[in-house]
Amino acid sequence: MKNLRIGAILGALLMVAAACSSTPVGKAGGTLIVALPGDIVRTDAALMDDSNTSYVIQQVVETLVGLEPGSTSKVVPVLAESYEMSADGLTYTFKLRSGVKFHDGTDFNADAVVFNYERFIGLPTELRDYAFYIGDIFGGYGSESNLESATKIDDLTVAIKLRKASSNFLLTQTLQVFAIQSPTALVLGKADNTEADVTKITAATGGAGAMVGTGPFKFVKWVVGDSVEVEKNAEYWNKEKVAYLDAIVFKAVAEEAQRVNGLATGEIDLAQTIAPATIAEITANKDLQLIDRGSSFNTFQISMNHTYAPISNPKIREAIAYAIDYDFLIKTFYAGAAVRATNWMPAGVAYAKDLNLPGYDVEKAKQLIAESGETDLTIDFWYPNDVSRPYMPDPKGLFEAITANLEAVGFTINPNSDGWREGYLDDENQGKYEMWLLGWTGDWAGPDNFLKTAFFGYKNGAPSKEFAYKNDALDKAMNDALAAGTEAEAKALWETAQDLIRADMPTVPVANSKPQAAATIDLKGFIGSAALNEPLNLVWLDRP
Repeated sequence: MKNLRIGAILGALLMVAAACSSTPVGKAGGTLIVALPGDIVRTDAALMDDSNTSYVIQQVVETLVGLEPGSTSKVVPVLAESYEMSADGLTYTFKLRSGVKFHDGTDFNADAVVFNYERFIGLPTELRDYAFYIGDIFGGYGSESNLESATKIDDLTVAIKLRKASSNFLLTQTLQVFAIQSPTALVLGKADNTEADVTKITAATGGAGAMVGTGPFKFVKWVVGDSVEVEKNAEYWNKEKVAYLDAIVFKAVAEEAQRVNGLATGEIDLAQTIAPATIAEITANKDLQLIDRGSSFNTFQISMNHTYAPISNPKIREAIAYAIDYDFLIKTFYAGAAVRATNWMPAGVAYAKDLNLPGYDVEKAKQLIAESGETDLTIDFWYPNDVSRPYMPDPKGLFEAITANLEAVGFTINPNSDGWREGYLDDENQGKYEMWLLGWTGDWAGPDNFLKTAFFGYKNGAPSKEFAYKNDALDKAMNDALAAGTEAEAKALWETAQDLIRADMPTVPVANSKPQAAATIDLKGFIGSAALNEPLNLVWLDRP
C-alpha cells in the first residue's frame, strides 16, 4: 500500500492533542449535554461547511478512512479495511468491511460507495455553493473535477480514480463531507441530485433521510436554533467501540457566560469551546476540568472580496493590515492564548514560513491610503452575531475594535451583522460581502488545507466567489505542489505559493489561537483534537 509522499510527510506533521482521560473501561448509560457555540447549518454531510455541523455529523456518519483520534494527520481505515494506490498515483482501491449496516437497515457495500461518490461528482450547480469542500478539494465538478470515477469491482471492492495524482487524497477523504450515507435515505431525502433547491432537500433540513450513516450514534432530531439529538447505535459494526452513552444532546449556546454557568450548575457536561477569558474561572472550580487541545491549528483573518472597491486596490489591503493593533486584540480577546499570525496557516503546518506580515503602524497605513489614489474609503464590514468560534471568541468585540482601528486611519465603516446559519456563511461564500470576519480550523495538517481548500483555491478553473482573488500562478503552484513527486519539489512549490500570496495581501491574517474545551469533572474518555476531530462514542460519565 502506497501513498506517494504521504508516509514521509505525516510523520513530521503529527499533532496529537492531550487526552483528558485514557481509562479503557467506562460506565454505560446516561445522556451527554454538549454546548456548541452555535447551531448546525444542515444535516447532510455533503452540504456542510462549518465545524458545528461537522462536530455533530462525525458522531453519526463515517468515511472510508479517518484520522486517528487526537491526530490531525494519521490516516486509519474506517469503513475500508484496507486500501492501495496504483503506481501512477491515480487509482485508489478500497477493500470494504463486510456486514456493516446503515442505520436504516440497508447494506453498506460497493454500490453505496459508488452512489455517494457519483453524487459528489454530479452535484447540481445550484447546490455547489453549499458544498464548500467538495468543489475546493477536487477543483470543481463534472469534467472539471479531479475525481474522475468511482467503480465497483465487486460487492466489497471499489476503485476511485483521479485525473491527476494528488498527495493529499487520503487525508481529504477523512473529512465527514465524504462520508458514505445510505443511498436509500439520500433518495428518500431528495439528496440524490434530483433536487436543486436546498430548502426542499429533507435530508439536509433534518427531515426524511437526514444523517443516515453507519456510525456509533443515530440521528434523532434537530430543533433548529436550539439543539440536535443523537442516540446510541446498539448495533454498531465495531463492537469494541460501541458507545457508552445512551444519547447526546448538542445545544446551541452562543453566550460564553451561559456555557460557563451551565457547566457550573451541571446543565452542561461539555462545552466544545470556551473563551480564553474564562479559563481562570474554570480551573478554580474543582468540579470542572479544562481540556487542552494542544497546538494552535487555526487562523483568524479579516476576509476580503476583490470585486469591491476600494478592497480591490492592493495598497488598500496593505493599509488595512498596517492599521490593526494586533497586540491589543490578542491581549483583550484571547487573554494571551493566541499568537500573532505570521502566515495564512499556523506555524506548525508543513512548509509554513514567517512571511513578515505588516505590523501595527498608523502612519504607514495612512501613507498607503494616500498612495492608493482611492477617494471613497467606505467599506461594508460584517460579523456573525449569534456564535463564537474557536479562532473568534468574541465576534462583536473583535469587530468593534478592528472598526475603531480602521476609522482611526481614515476608513468609513458600514457595520453589518447576520446570523451564522441564517445567512452569514452562505452569503460570504457566495461573494455577497465586501469585508468580513472569519477564520479556519484545520482539517488536516497540510498547507493545502489552509492555502487552497480554506482560502484561495480555484473552482472549475476560476477564482472562488468568496474572495474573487485571481492569481493563476498561485493556483498552478499549489496544484503542482500536490502532484510533486519529491518532498523537496513540494517544499519549493509551497514556499513559492506563500510568497505569491504575501505579495498580494488578499486578506489580513490576525491570530492563531489555542482553543480549549471544558467539562464536568466526571466526564471521562475524551480525547481532544486541534482539528475538532473528537468522536464521543468512547466518552462516559462517571456518575452513580
